[in-house]
Amino acid sequence: MTPETTKAAASPTPPPVNLVEVLDVLRPQVEKIEEGFKAIRITLDALAEHLGAAPAARSEKPSTSAAANKEPAPQEERRPVAEPKVEPPMAAPMRVPPAETVMPAQPAGAALPPNVVLPPMAQPMAAVSKPAPAASPLPPVAQAVPVASPAQPTRPGSIPVTGGAGGNWSQIIFGDQLKVDPGIGSLSGTLLSEVQASVDDAVGMLGYLLAFRSADQERKPKLLKELGEAYYLWKPDGNPRLLSPLINWVHAVLDRAGINNRIDLVQVGDRYDMQRHNAKERGAEVSAVAGWVVLRDNGKVYSKANVSVR
Repeated sequence: MTPETTKAAASPTPPPVNLVEVLDVLRPQVEKIEEGFKAIRITLDALAEHLGAAPAARSEKPSTSAAANKEPAPQEERRPVAEPKVEPPMAAPMRVPPAETVMPAQPAGAALPPNVVLPPMAQPMAAVSKPAPAASPLPPVAQAVPVASPAQPTRPGSIPVTGGAGGNWSQIIFGDQLKVDPGIGSLSGTLLSEVQASVDDAVGMLGYLLAFRSADQERKPKLLKELGEAYYLWKPDGNPRLLSPLINWVHAVLDRAGINNRIDLVQVGDRYDMQRHNAKERGAEVSAVAGWVVLRDNGKVYSKANVSVR
């Protein structure tokens, strides 16, 4: 025996491979792979229709010679494929899981025949989503800018009135007497500063001044007594510096209205006169003044002054 024969006899002979059994095992796997490709094809067509593009064209085998001669390349025959079921446009693209390949148990060391080639496994294709359009920036919103109202010039101690050309309370109450009697400015400044400080007696005095100024010819004499009592309630000591311009203004208002009533003042220490004074207790001398005497045009008493006596 030759050395080659001896070596061949010594090597183990591999078991024969049954190709029919191998094909029976691989045929179901190939059919599953083809079904996977069909499902991917249906998904791609639905995705193309959703994006507004035409369905993907069937792949054609390029022919160099046919392209050079401008002749259509022959298409290879394909088996008829059932019409794919197109999903609605808004349906999410279907994701096809890869088919699992079940291989038969092979003995250790066994190998497939060289003429059997397994097809590549279908890989799932990631769904392509249409990018959302960028939101356009919103225009800036115009905001209202508050406009400050111009400050109205006011006199010291006066309360400004809102509105253009409104003047101030001194002008409203005392009118043109502000220009005639310089003492009116002091009276008005003191009164209005205490009104701003919320002094009740000053607020009451301001109210009676407005009531007297706005009253008609018949009511003005009747308000003179209450106006005097409001003043002495505000300034119990009388304060001649403020009282004198107040009486001058009252007489000017009465003159413009054609009223001849006049005011007569009572002083502490005066002898008590029951025709002119009104006291709750008995006494001979005035100890405190709480009002003034209002006289008629003939000099007779129109209303008495409230006083305290001792």
